[in-house]
Amino acid sequence: MKKAIQSISPVVLAMLMMMPLSQASATDVASGSRLMVKTSVAEVIGVREIESGKFEQGIRKSKAGLAKTSIASLRKPLLDNLCVAYLAIEDMQQANEYCNAAVNTGKASVISYNNRAMMHYVLGNLDASLEDLDAASRFSNFQNMVGRNQMIVNKQNILSKN
Repeated sequence: MKKAIQSISPVVLAMLMMMPLSQASATDVASGSRLMVKTSVAEVIGVREIESGKFEQGIRKSKAGLAKTSIASLRKPLLDNLCVAYLAIEDMQQANEYCNAAVNTGKASVISYNNRAMMHYVLGNLDASLEDLDAASRFSNFQNMVGRNQMIVNKQNILSKN
């Protein structure tokens, strides 16, 4: 699996280029499909490092921020950022932990559902990915990102069933 993540501007999108896990589906997907994940919109400790590709430093700072608060609304953006960082460094066990925590902590958000959907996609669980993207599509913000991700995952889902 080959992925690259880059920041395209402060506090916006990090792009993941993902190839499916199975050999069979890897030949079915057009190369260059880009799925999007998003860091938090809140300016929290570690977000700048994650967006600039300094993942280990961003992870360390974000975890330190988590350790300092038990307030869900303050934890949520840190969890979103850790989800993105662990996806970027391909640590799927940690990505799973933080992506799930982001969805389940505090008020649900389009960012959390979208990022967890991309984690499910990388793990090859297209049904769970589509379920999370459906939940993300119910929000009013970031619909271009969610719609594009839905289109790519739907296409892959159709191809995998043929």
